[in-house]
Amino acid sequence: MAVGIERRSRTKWAFVQWAVLVIAVAHVVQAIVGFIAEPSFAIGPDAPTAQILGMDYNGWHAVAGLLLFGPALLFATRKSWSVLYCFAAGVAGGLPGVWALFSHQPAYVFNFPNNIADAIQHFVVAGILIACALIQIRLDGSFAKSMSDLRG
Repeated sequence: MAVGIERRSRTKWAFVQWAVLVIAVAHVVQAIVGFIAEPSFAIGPDAPTAQILGMDYNGWHAVAGLLLFGPALLFATRKSWSVLYCFAAGVAGGLPGVWALFSHQPAYVFNFPNNIADAIQHFVVAGILIACALIQIRLDGSFAKSMSDLRG
């Protein structure tokens, strides 16, 4: 190594970081495709939607997807952030699934003609996110060890 050139140590990414990155990229792409397919911000029971991989999309659903999964691209850079993100996003994504299960018009704004398919997808993604966090905690041996990079 040449004098004066420092070699940066590279920290190996944890399982949960890779999982968050892959999930985030997939959902950001899905939201963008959903927005392109149906960019309408119409509301109510007659609002147009386009089904993308089982989800009913329009502008509102695309923005919601970007707001939920866009920040994950940053949170994936630290293991602790990734674990916490998985728990938070799992809950944040699962709760609308409950509403979608019982209504074609969750939040009185979204139009989900295929509400059962939407609900199932919300539950599956929420379950995967929470499972990723739990797997990482198990791999590390404890929640405290998963949060160890928060201590400076």
